[in-house]
Amino acid sequence: MRTIAIPRLYCGASGQRGAYNRQEVGLARAFAELGCRVLVLYPAVGAHTVETETPAPGVKVLYLPARALRGNAFYKSWQVLLDEKVDAVHLMSDNALAVPGLYRFCRRHGIFLYNVVGVTRSRSDSAAIRLVMDLLGRRNRAVYRRTPTYAKTAAMAGELQAMGVPCAGVLLVGLDTAIIPQVTETRAALRARLGLDPAARYLLFVGRLDPYKRPLDVAGVLAALPVDWQAVVIGQGSLTEELRRAMEAAGLAGRWRHIPKLPNEEVQLYYHACDVFLNCNDQEIFGMSLLEAMYAGCTPVARRAPGPDEIIEDGVSGFLVTPAPGDTAALAAAVEKAAADPAMARAAETRIREHFLWRNSAEKALQMLREKGVGTDG
Repeated sequence: MRTIAIPRLYCGASGQRGAYNRQEVGLARAFAELGCRVLVLYPAVGAHTVETETPAPGVKVLYLPARALRGNAFYKSWQVLLDEKVDAVHLMSDNALAVPGLYRFCRRHGIFLYNVVGVTRSRSDSAAIRLVMDLLGRRNRAVYRRTPTYAKTAAMAGELQAMGVPCAGVLLVGLDTAIIPQVTETRAALRARLGLDPAARYLLFVGRLDPYKRPLDVAGVLAALPVDWQAVVIGQGSLTEELRRAMEAAGLAGRWRHIPKLPNEEVQLYYHACDVFLNCNDQEIFGMSLLEAMYAGCTPVARRAPGPDEIIEDGVSGFLVTPAPGDTAALAAAVEKAAADPAMARAAETRIREHFLWRNSAEKALQMLREKGVGTDG
C-alpha cells in the first residue's frame, strides 16, 4: 500500500485541531478512498510530545513538536517519515522557509517529494519583509526545478514557467464534501428558518472584513441594485465598522444583515438560501467559500483574479468582472444577470462536482506516482 505524507509548513488557525475545512485533511481523505495510507503532519509549536487523531479510515493526523518564525513552521525532526515508511511527500510548499530542509531530508533517505504551489511571492504589508521573503524564496525555486512541481491555478503555472520552473501541470484545490452537510430543504423553507424575506433577492458575502477582501464594495453593489435586493454579510475584521457606516450613509441600513461569525454548517444554509455569491477580492488565490457557494447552487459573481478565473466559466457557471476602480455598477449588473438565469446556478454546482473535488487532484497525483514507480497500489 502506498503511503503518502502531507506536511503543513505554516502555523496558523487554519491548521489547528478542530479547524474547519483543513485542505490537508480533505486531500488525505481523497487519497485514502483511492487505497492509500495517508499521514497529515501539523506543527504543534512549543509541544514536546506527538499527538494523534484519526479523522477517517486510512488517515492519521500527527501534531509534531515544532518551532515558528513569522508563521513558518520548522519541525524538530522529520524522523516520522522514516518511522511511518512514507513513499511520497505531497508538499503544498508555496514560499515556506522549511521547503529546502525537507527536500534535502527526503533526497537523502530516498523519499519521493513533489510540490504544489499557489504562491511564490510574499504578500506582507511590509516592503522589507517582502524583499527578504522573496530573496529567500529563490531557495524554494531551486527545489521546484529538481522535483515534479504542480501549480494550483493556470495563472500560477504560467508564473512558474516564467521563473524557469518546469510545471508538471495544475493540481486544483478541492472541496472536502465529507464536512459539508446535506441540505434538502427548499429555499423558501430555509429562508423561513433563517428569518429572511421570502420575496427579496439576496446577495451573499462570506469572508474576512479586511481590505484585501474589499468588503466595502458590498455597499456599492447593493446601492446599485433594485430595492428588492438585500445582502447578507458573514465575517468580521478591521473594516466592520466602516462597512456599517457605508451602509448607513447609502440608506441601506434596513437592507442588509451582518453576521460576524457562524458555525460552518450554518453558513452552508445561507449558501442555499441566497441568490448570488459576491467575491470582491481582485487578488484571490483560490477562494474556498467560492467553491462552497457554487457547490450549493449559489451563482457567483467575482472580480477577475487567479482563483475565480480558474473556477468560474464566465457566462456559464457565473460571471467574472473587471470593473474600473470604484465602479461597483458593473458588479451590480452582473449580479442582476446571474440572478435572472436559473441554469447558471445548476452549471455552477456541476462545475464544482466535476472539477473541484479533492478526489480529482488525488487521482492526478496518484497517476504521476505510478508513472514514477513510487510505492505500490493495493
